[in-house]
Amino acid sequence: MMKNILFTIVLIFCVQLGFSQSQLTSKEESTIKQLIIDMFQDLLSDYNTTKIEKYCTKDFLLLEHGEVWNNDTVRYYINQALLNENKATRTNKYEFIKFEKSGDMIWVAYNNWATWTKNDTVMRKMHWLESAVAVKEGKNWKLKMMHSTRIDNE
Repeated sequence: MMKNILFTIVLIFCVQLGFSQSQLTSKEESTIKQLIIDMFQDLLSDYNTTKIEKYCTKDFLLLEHGEVWNNDTVRYYINQALLNENKATRTNKYEFIKFEKSGDMIWVAYNNWATWTKNDTVMRKMHWLESAVAVKEGKNWKLKMMHSTRIDNE
């Protein structure tokens, strides 16, 4: 009798877990990829602080190599970068690893590489292993949380 009750509980839990996972469509995957690509381009390559709210929720949180950032921190970082008269051009490259969807939330893991060049000379290269959580706000996807870990240059 106890085995039957335990089996029933486990079965219900597994079915519930299965229903909580949603099937990610290729369109949603492409949308999240583009969200990340566009966000890095507009904010960190083009230094456009007016786009923060386009890509990030109001309570956005970034865990950046041991620091906790929010939209104000991102805005401050971009504004400080704009003060540098000797700015290099940032080019980004991505390798998306995995996507998971649950309801109106999508989690993604990816590698992110940035190269800074000036006058056709590479000034700096960096690599991060990152994850992001995107949530649906109305018809749009926005980033709610990101986690970024620097990888030593290969």
